Amino acid sequence: MTAPTHIAFGLLTVAGSFSFFSLPLHRNLPAVTCAIIGSVLPDVDSPNSYIGRVLPYASIPIEKQWGHRTITHSLLCLFALSVMTWPLLIWQPACYAAVLLGYMSHIVADCATKSGVPVFYPHPAACVFPGSAKYRIKTGSPGEGILLIGLLLMLLIFMPILHMGGIWKSFRYLMATPSAAYADYRSADTETILTFEGRWRHTREHVRGEGVILDARPAMFWIIYNGQVQTCGEHGAILPDKVRVRETDRPVQVQMLQLKDKTYEQLVNQLPENSFVSGQLKASDTFSPGHEATSTITITPRSLKFQFARKGDISRLQPVLQNLSERIKKLSEEIWRIREKLETAKMAYPPIHYLELRRMEQELTEKKQKIETLKRTQMRFSGTLFIRIPGDMS
Repeated sequence: MTAPTHIAFGLLTVAGSFSFFSLPLHRNLPAVTCAIIGSVLPDVDSPNSYIGRVLPYASIPIEKQWGHRTITHSLLCLFALSVMTWPLLIWQPACYAAVLLGYMSHIVADCATKSGVPVFYPHPAACVFPGSAKYRIKTGSPGEGILLIGLLLMLLIFMPILHMGGIWKSFRYLMATPSAAYADYRSADTETILTFEGRWRHTREHVRGEGVILDARPAMFWIIYNGQVQTCGEHGAILPDKVRVRETDRPVQVQMLQLKDKTYEQLVNQLPENSFVSGQLKASDTFSPGHEATSTITITPRSLKFQFARKGDISRLQPVLQNLSERIKKLSEEIWRIREKLETAKMAYPPIHYLELRRMEQELTEKKQKIETLKRTQMRFSGTLFIRIPGDMS
């Protein structure tokens, strides 16, 4: 067969193989180049071939020694090529696979010609398919032209499949189920976007749109939709009919923030704008929130748990010591009773022992200091937070 047919079949072979294993080819120009070189390389045994004219110093000696369609069209030479290009495997595995698959495609394609090729050289028997010569293709004939057109059309069909990430990703895209979308999410190395159609769980109204995926579990996605965190899945706020995952070129941005004995104001000031915060903080004392909890914030007497909470929601909490005013009032009442008891003791006859009076004065001082400490006390928090900064969906 001629060089254009070999190149088309080689690219189709490499594209099909790469798409089966979900490997990118359309963006890998070195791999495409290696596939083209590999697909025409066996014809280096003929000075009249395209590659033979480019490499005459190799093609002429090979033709004199072995002739055309002999050793270079065999598994023996394919094995030798795999050994010679071994460094390519270390540098770029995709290029290594592309050049060998391209070379193999050339041998397979020539088996479909009238004369066939000695695949198991030095055994002289030629391998052909189909068995009948009338169904095999003559090099340069109109039949080869029709085959070339068919190969080019198949390459055009494979382009969107490669663009979508391969055969299996294309199949999952057509399925559009949560489990298929979750498989695509797990395999992604960059930020992903969920495209969905379904209904709101409570209102049953139809909804469709897309949102950046913050996190996912089997059959459940946390996404940013209309500026809010929503759940999409079997037990989520959105009940999906169709869901698909689309990869972007943006890296996932996650920052880890470790806090130790920080005030709530210091915590809020360290959070970037437009961020989504997850994690748990433990407080230095029991507290009361200054604002009600939300679906993304869980509050216990001595801890705060965030699940993709916005900075604005976190800043509105402003937790304070639990029952601070009641505790101060209770201490004030105790101080008043101690003062009364102390005045009575000073006027008692016979006089109370001075050590007892000193104990009451010390207790009174401690109560006053405790009130001043409560008034100045700020809640302290410790823990680890994970800050997710999603990119722009536009």
